Amino acid sequence: MKSFEIKNILVIRTDPLAGEKIIIQNDFAEAQIYLLGGHLTHFQPKGTEKVIYDGKESYILPPKSAHFGIPVCWPWFGPHPTDKTKSQHGFARNCLWNITQTAMLKDGCTSVTLSLQESQETLKHYPHSFYLELTFIIGKRLQIALKTTNSSNTTMQITQALHSYFYVGNLHEIRICGLEGRTFIDQLDNQTSKKESKPLQFTQSLDRIYIPSSDTCEIIDTVLKRKIRIEKKHSNSTVVWNPWKNNTLHDIQGDRYSKFVCIETANVKEDRITLEPNESYTLIQTISLENLSKQQC
Repeated sequence: MKSFEIKNILVIRTDPLAGEKIIIQNDFAEAQIYLLGGHLTHFQPKGTEKVIYDGKESYILPPKSAHFGIPVCWPWFGPHPTDKTKSQHGFARNCLWNITQTAMLKDGCTSVTLSLQESQETLKHYPHSFYLELTFIIGKRLQIALKTTNSSNTTMQITQALHSYFYVGNLHEIRICGLEGRTFIDQLDNQTSKKESKPLQFTQSLDRIYIPSSDTCEIIDTVLKRKIRIEKKHSNSTVVWNPWKNNTLHDIQGDRYSKFVCIETANVKEDRITLEPNESYTLIQTISLENLSKQQC
């Protein structure tokens, strides 16, 4: 592990509960990534509030779901399509990933690449050989690329998501722009197809799949006076979720629900990906910040 450390920039430490984690502090930002699940739990550009909700009182303890950071949903999103006894959102978020490369880039950003491939355990749940690469580029912006390669000799299908929890000043005061006029599936109303013309605001629990949607989304946060921009490539579905108050989730009790919103870069439902042998597909999400103007506030 020491060979992947970068002096004064990147160190690897052991968490007594969740194992090895990578800690990055460069000229632009700080971040933290656990090898368990390939799970980024922290990203904060210098001079700003954190961007990713870190659920400080939560822990990565499979099989319980961790409702913070950016869990990786793969090779299926939500319940397994045919076997409801299998874990929600696939198994990649519960596997131990390997570090394959760390680097300082010419522009001063830091790159970390993790990998995961099939094992006897994963083959019990998903009968395909595969190779995953998860690359993080940490700078003023955060870019995450999830590359899937089909290393089996048969066709394979996946659904997937970067299940991103964004930290906000107050959920009740934000609005989400970029999805106006897009059709969405309301997962809390019998999968009904709907459409809205205005920026999204929160007045109750919400679980929507916008499809088709390759759009850039923006979280307008008037409390923290900033805009979080979520750009994506090779994703034609966007998931927006918050469980609201009085939910039954083990690590989102009290008012914790009001400190985040999930906007997920995804390939789900009819946006599922089919890969032939030796074929690859890369899902990319880029997160950046802007200050709000007085007019936007």
